[in-house]
Amino acid sequence: MSYYTGRLKAMRLEPTAVSIEIADGRFRVVAGKRHLGSWPMDTMEIHRTSVYRFAFEIEGDAFEFFPEDPSAFSNAVGAVVDLTESKGRFGLKARIEDASNA
Repeated sequence: MSYYTGRLKAMRLEPTAVSIEIADGRFRVVAGKRHLGSWPMDTMEIHRTSVYRFAFEIEGDAFEFFPEDPSAFSNAVGAVVDLTESKGRFGLKARIEDASNA
């Protein structure tokens, strides 16, 4: 059982402190003591949109999650950063290439 704390944001939702629990093949979201829902992990498609941000849909609504420990959350859900495009002058891909060439 793994817990990941962070902020959850959606179009009609102000950033909210939540805890995401991943256990027994389920993806559960809890805000404080309020259980917001539980979904099977195999129905979740979680994408890493930046180093610190993840995107997913629940029942047709798009959410962004900003975990306190992005690496651990990424490993738990199997999300990776797409390095095929460099976005802007200071993109992650460019920084990695610069570090590799140094």
